[in-house]
Amino acid sequence: MSMVMRLPKHGWSHRCISRRLLSLGPASITHPVSESAKVLRHIQHTKIIPFTEGLDIQEKLVRAQLDLKKIHAKIRAQLADWEKHRAADASLNPNELQIIDQIFAMKPHPTVLTFEFEPTYTGGKRIKKSLTQEQVAQFESFKPATQVDNPAPKFVQVERGGEITFHGPSQMVAYVLLDLKDFHDFSARGLVKAIEWATINVLKHLKVNDRETLDIDAKLTNKTGVWAVDGKKIASLGIHVRRSITSHGVAINVDTDLSYMNSFEMCGSPGVKATSIKEQRPDIDNISTGDVAVQFVRELAKILGINIMERMAAEDSNEQK
Repeated sequence: MSMVMRLPKHGWSHRCISRRLLSLGPASITHPVSESAKVLRHIQHTKIIPFTEGLDIQEKLVRAQLDLKKIHAKIRAQLADWEKHRAADASLNPNELQIIDQIFAMKPHPTVLTFEFEPTYTGGKRIKKSLTQEQVAQFESFKPATQVDNPAPKFVQVERGGEITFHGPSQMVAYVLLDLKDFHDFSARGLVKAIEWATINVLKHLKVNDRETLDIDAKLTNKTGVWAVDGKKIASLGIHVRRSITSHGVAINVDTDLSYMNSFEMCGSPGVKATSIKEQRPDIDNISTGDVAVQFVRELAKILGINIMERMAAEDSNEQK
């Protein structure tokens, strides 16, 4: 099914690239319990954009889901009250029932937004009260080792879990937007687990060519995130949940300038160094953030028990005029 989505009051539009039927393996840790959750939508942003722009796109979609949830809850409460007080011979007519069914069917698919951002340091909720202006100034004045032509970093406070995280060029950022209640026995911790294992599977199974995969062995530790076997961190995670609607997600270092991360304490882990796909596999030159984004969404779909994936390209409509 070909579809076009337009975000309200925003310069981005989306065109459907593909609708893929995925084969599910035994790695699924949950499964959809609503019709809308049986399709995973991937909106892929292929251009480097400011972090705050991506954050705004995410917030608009989350707010739309929360508003719809509120409408559904209000209708359910009114129906329950009507059932309690209605006359014995009173009933809803077919048109009224059809309208109610259509309203309840108006629920978006689980969505993954993927981005590549301009250099940005973000602070999670754990660091919000303790971060000083001097520290922020250090982040925003940092000069990277290799990507010297990048714009100066910015600092942005966000509402995800965790502490300081970096986002920048050659890093794949995925925001996972879904309703936890649309999946069987699924919690916020379950989503973190799903994102972690999807990341590990990408690092292992992403195809480099017709015969070879990345084959990077990665692991989990007692700290959130994904780590290479040499003890360096290759992906950072942090999610936020509002009334069972999730946001934020994971950042996977593809060919990131690691000096952005290794010059500061990241994610509250002193002494921990960051790594990237490129550092782990310096012999490979053809892996892009786009490749990683597509494979990540495929792996996440399998783990969530979803067997249909829609991929859409996000385009800046202002540039098309």
